[in-house]
Amino acid sequence: MDSIHDYIDQLRIIDGHEHLATPQIRKRENHDFFALMHYLDSDLSSAGMQQGILGRSSMLQNEEKAAQFLTYWERTKNTTYARMFRTAMEDLYSFRDWSVNGIMNVNEKVIAASQNPNWYKEVLVDKSKIDLAFTLIQTTKLDYDLFRPIMFMDFAFKLRNLQSIQDVERQAKTTVHTLQEYLGAVDCLLNRYLLEGMVATKLGHAYWRTLASEKPTLRDAELVFNRLLACTLDEGISQKESQPLQDYLIHFIIQRSIAYNLPIQIHTGHHEPSVSANGNMITNSNVTLLLPLLAEYRDAKFVLLHCGFPYHDSYLSIVKNYPNVYSDFTWVYIMSPSAGKRILHQMIEMVPMSKITAFGGDYNYIEGTYAHLKLAKRIVSDVLKEKVEAKELDEDEALLFADRVFRDNLIDLYQLDLDQNSPEANRK
Repeated sequence: MDSIHDYIDQLRIIDGHEHLATPQIRKRENHDFFALMHYLDSDLSSAGMQQGILGRSSMLQNEEKAAQFLTYWERTKNTTYARMFRTAMEDLYSFRDWSVNGIMNVNEKVIAASQNPNWYKEVLVDKSKIDLAFTLIQTTKLDYDLFRPIMFMDFAFKLRNLQSIQDVERQAKTTVHTLQEYLGAVDCLLNRYLLEGMVATKLGHAYWRTLASEKPTLRDAELVFNRLLACTLDEGISQKESQPLQDYLIHFIIQRSIAYNLPIQIHTGHHEPSVSANGNMITNSNVTLLLPLLAEYRDAKFVLLHCGFPYHDSYLSIVKNYPNVYSDFTWVYIMSPSAGKRILHQMIEMVPMSKITAFGGDYNYIEGTYAHLKLAKRIVSDVLKEKVEAKELDEDEALLFADRVFRDNLIDLYQLDLDQNSPEANRK
């Protein structure tokens, strides 16, 4: 049964969700060892480390940062976030000296990699076998053939002051005086993003409000919008007061995504503390709160991220029953490999394979993506091997499943046209 592991190990994939800076940005910002923390930083903070102490704005010297890191590394190295960091450092930098001097040495290697024009190709294309990755970094201007943009659209509906309206005006290069004109400006931006290569829209509002949306009328939304237009820049309204306008705009963005034939990725479930430090509650991310939207927009393509974890039992039932809903394992394996394995077992038993996408690294540095994909391929291989041994699948079916969830389903869902002579891809 090693043939399943061998097959998946060599499989070239489409990576469905990342937050990776382009090589140009990483070179300009000159990322070092401490810039590669990402999710591990959340565990270090959970273990008691002061937030931001390892960041660029920290007053500590690098040796002091290394000492601080090691203190809390000893408390967190059991977590999967820590294991992914260790895998990346060991495999890509041959780093095994977990001391201040060792960190100072590997720090120079990381800085050198950040300046290496071939580093992204070596890690993502050659080692990870990624042919295309979708990244969310608040721009469609990526200038890197391996990446395609997905755009967060929260900025277009998180309206609580006049400044937020003016931000959209600046981006759309227009001035608005009515809600109808504002809708036109948002639609103009969506069209521009599509022309610039955007493959999907993203709603991340579970991090700052509830996923639940009412169905306000245009008049309800206009009342709130007109009130915002009358505000001064330093005035604002509460979340409760803004919600009818926000809900109306969420419906509008879904409607326009449908019109442009764009999938809609939505964050569900677990919160990353560096993003949810605003005090938002995990219960606001319960996937069942989306049911009215899923039922209304039957012609949409909703990609519900992170398997809804920890609300994955409800998630499985929803993805099974709604033809317009697609599952996505982005982030899941590194939150909990055992949960990811259990969810995948159930997913295979419940959900048509054409609706499953197996991987999105969800990292902001490529070394994390490498380690996460290594883990993901092992988990998927293990699950498929167990299904074959239990005679729930034969080996050919298992290999077909791997092809679909790591690659073919993403090509179909996001309408990618892969050039057979290169790893680059473009939207049809």
